Amino acid sequence: MIAEKRMDIEIESHVENPDRIERRREQVVSAAVKKFAVNGYHGTTIKEIAEAAGVSTGLIYSYVKDKEDVLLLVFMAIFRRYQQEIPRQLEGVTDPLQRFCTAVRAYCEAVGSNVGATVVGYQESNALSPERRDIVKKLELKTNALISAPVEECIKAGYFRSVNVELLTFRVVLLAHGWALKNWYFRDRISLNGYIEEGLSLFLHALLTPSGWQHWRALNEVAMRPPQPSKRPARRRKAG
Repeated sequence: MIAEKRMDIEIESHVENPDRIERRREQVVSAAVKKFAVNGYHGTTIKEIAEAAGVSTGLIYSYVKDKEDVLLLVFMAIFRRYQQEIPRQLEGVTDPLQRFCTAVRAYCEAVGSNVGATVVGYQESNALSPERRDIVKKLELKTNALISAPVEECIKAGYFRSVNVELLTFRVVLLAHGWALKNWYFRDRISLNGYIEEGLSLFLHALLTPSGWQHWRALNEVAMRPPQPSKRPARRRKAG
């Protein structure tokens, strides 16, 4: 038996191959999200999760100790996606204002690609023990830092007015999660991209300083400028 320690929580497994553990747990998490979304955490059994995953109940117990382990893995999978996707989209983006917009878009898109798990996370967080809820809170704060850092950069550059950074960060989080929580309404009325741009517009109108507006217009002008054709060197004529 090995114990995989993540964020001060040990998740026991009788399997010793890390790659196999990761693959199986992803399979179990996907099945669990579907069952929790329909029946709730307390109304779902490990046997039902196993059937949805196409594996035996005994096999699941090779990778987790109990159903609460499965729920914790759901939360870990949610935050792992945020913590992978946001930095990936920020790669090569150096302008503070562009970094803020990119981080907000990346967070919302990550939620948009994982609506079911996000809703389950909100519905079932109280089913975790206090110790494990603390782990989820730590994961959320770690993710929030990916939003708060660009906000602080924009304030330092003079593009954003001085604001409560933590409060603003949580409002961005609520914007992203709102797409999942009210997806039943939004999905038939607006695209995810439209939802994101509407939200970003509200934030920018509330935050931008005169210098920020000037910089924002300059960025948009560059973005709208058609690409210039590359100049090829003229060919030399061969001597007759």
